[in-house]
Amino acid sequence: MRVVYNMRSDIRGVLLRSLDQLSECGYSIGVGFDGVEPVFVHSTYSQRWIDRYVDQGYLLIDPTIQFGLSSTGQATWKELERLFPSSRVFFEDAARFGLHRGNTLAISADGRVSVLSCSGPVWSKEDLRIARSALHALHALEYEPSNPVTLTEPVKDVLRLMCGGCKDQEIADRLGVKLETVRARRRTALQALEAKTSAQLISQVIKFKLI
Repeated sequence: MRVVYNMRSDIRGVLLRSLDQLSECGYSIGVGFDGVEPVFVHSTYSQRWIDRYVDQGYLLIDPTIQFGLSSTGQATWKELERLFPSSRVFFEDAARFGLHRGNTLAISADGRVSVLSCSGPVWSKEDLRIARSALHALHALEYEPSNPVTLTEPVKDVLRLMCGGCKDQEIADRLGVKLETVRARRRTALQALEAKTSAQLISQVIKFKLI
């Protein structure tokens, strides 16, 4: 588990560093928004601006978030100011903290929204490609959609032993059932999780904590 955790942390670090290259005075990213609450947040803006943002309750009126919750795609902060006229005070305040210009990118995947706002000049096509790739990757890394699949205890018994490295005959012997029964329960799990192989099945079972 420590190896998996470290690998996940390393991947996150690489992705976040790629965004550092695109920003002038910092950036912020929110992954997996449910309403205005993301499951993962990271910001490199100055602490002074972060404190100001929190003190003023800007989360509820932030035009970069409002854009992400209402549409997908990319927009400059100038465009957002036109789209959300009431955001003028917000952007004027941000400018006093060195945030004069920037870009916002919003994507939707797995039924959730992720938003990246990055200070700096208008992105080039290459900048946008990097930003979009990083945001999609961070969304996949940080947001794990819940799986509504419910498995019966007999099926879970088979899966537990599979995850422990047991083969079909050994599983049958341990559970005191026929070999055909073990295979039938495995097929049930494969269909429920839309997995094509036993390896995919075990991966899904672990990912969604089904046992």
